[in-house]
Amino acid sequence: MDQPTPSSLKRRDADVVRALPDVVRVFPNPSYWWQNASFALPLLVTAVSLIVGFAFGITEAVGFGLFGAVVTLIMIPVVMLTWRSTATSIVLTRSGALSLHEGKPLHRLDWSELRRIERVEYLGNTRYKLVHGDEDEYLVVESEIEDGAELVEEAFTLSGIPRQSEQVEGA
Repeated sequence: MDQPTPSSLKRRDADVVRALPDVVRVFPNPSYWWQNASFALPLLVTAVSLIVGFAFGITEAVGFGLFGAVVTLIMIPVVMLTWRSTATSIVLTRSGALSLHEGKPLHRLDWSELRRIERVEYLGNTRYKLVHGDEDEYLVVESEIEDGAELVEEAFTLSGIPRQSEQVEGA
């Protein structure tokens, strides 16, 4: 491997990366499931409302805090289900890319099959899709991935596909 394994790489991902041949670079996702806004915000509302409600004897704040607790509990399985399909790291090798979730392979692509890289803006977040195959499958580079823009640049270099700015008009 050209570069050392990032310290923010999760242990299970690091074990898989060490076993892979021709690793060029690893891009970790340092976030955790509990940092998801669908869980963290209701939890914060719950804590603040209950503290204010009990500290100042405000029944409505306690009630709102209890409502927030119910929402938080309902969101736990939803967040956990979506978290399982979130890449905790993306590994670039000389032959392709591999996304991992805590050591489990999620998506793999070969550079020879990469057709294009799309930039997607959604609610203030920038994501990239590495589109490959005949059926336009894609590997998603979420905004939480460290140095995601560098990952995309490296993907262009390793795959040899031209950037949109390099494509000839009418081709």
